[in-house]
Amino acid sequence: MSEIIPFEENVRLFKFDTGGVDFPFHQGQFISLAGSDGKSSYFAIASPPSLKGSFEILVKRGNSTTDYLFSRSVGDRISISGPQGKGFALDPYVGKNLLFVGVGTAIAPLRSTLLTALERRNDFNRISFLFGTLTPNHIWFGDEMDEWHQKGAEVHITVTYPDETWDRHSGFVQDILRQSKDPLHETVVYLCGMKEMVEETTKVLKERSIPEEMILLNF
Repeated sequence: MSEIIPFEENVRLFKFDTGGVDFPFHQGQFISLAGSDGKSSYFAIASPPSLKGSFEILVKRGNSTTDYLFSRSVGDRISISGPQGKGFALDPYVGKNLLFVGVGTAIAPLRSTLLTALERRNDFNRISFLFGTLTPNHIWFGDEMDEWHQKGAEVHITVTYPDETWDRHSGFVQDILRQSKDPLHETVVYLCGMKEMVEETTKVLKERSIPEEMILLNF
């Protein structure tokens, strides 16, 4: 473990150095990691594959495995399994519009994929990123989003519980998509979040004439 960045009390970004071991992965894939009780959990890789020799995971504390991670320190050696999952393909969608939709810590595999797409920005048309979170204090990677915009992504954030300082979107991502007038022609959607959010967002996207095969999940 090479670095630990606290985002808030129960959310941290963990950075790992592979120690010179080759660790190839595709954007959107995940790893599994066992806690001290032997129970494993899955964590999506948050960094792009181009970041050789290291990878990052975004973790919200909530079970024995995450408790184990939160008890570790920089310099500790951690055993993982992976990469796993099909990830998010980009090559078949050259020339398309890309829409990333995620909530909470499910931003992790979307960030990996977005950063990879921005590395080859000229391969794609419009790139949009819609992120939903609880409050303005729960915008993970918020300090990077201006840079994403500068590199060619439209970034939209919506919060469920806005405060008096919030002057942007509020509500659920599926409601923002339902109300949006932005055309979705020739668009592939990268979707990640809780089961209910994924199901409701998929329904809205289909209502807006996005074919099911253009709505991608990473598992």
